[in-house]
Amino acid sequence: MKCKECGHEEMTGALFCSECGAYLVAKQQTSVKQTSSSDSLPTPEQPSLWDQELPPSEEASQVSFLIPSSGRRVNLSLDEAIYIGRADPAKNNYPELDLTEDNGAEYGVSRLHAAVKLSHQGVVITDLNSTNGTILNNFRLPSDLPYPLHSGDELRFGYLLVNVFLED
Repeated sequence: MKCKECGHEEMTGALFCSECGAYLVAKQQTSVKQTSSSDSLPTPEQPSLWDQELPPSEEASQVSFLIPSSGRRVNLSLDEAIYIGRADPAKNNYPELDLTEDNGAEYGVSRLHAAVKLSHQGVVITDLNSTNGTILNNFRLPSDLPYPLHSGDELRFGYLLVNVFLED
């Protein structure tokens, strides 16, 4: 399938464009179920999360990550993608947000866990097929799909809580 926003080719079944973060699924109309019982009113079907349009993300040039368990705050520029995980000196892998000193291994943070980047849809986060998953505001993100990120969002990388603040 082709993204209507940027023209990037995506695999069939993708919900979001991996290039720009645009929502790829056409919005479906909800219908009303009729019941045969005369004393009950028709109930509209509830749209699933995938049928709802997501609000646009905020523009930002910098991201601040606050790790409550350690009290550490890390400010990073959004000039390039911000990789989140744990350092792996054996493979010369040093993510921009290294959660090693925040007991990342004990909390289930993968070495290469997630990425945050600026797209023309705003700031997005993508779980990079991590072992213990990424949770955005109590919603577990499917792997390899970008999701809009907003200032004040709560993230969990494995079981490690991180608060995110977007700044101009």
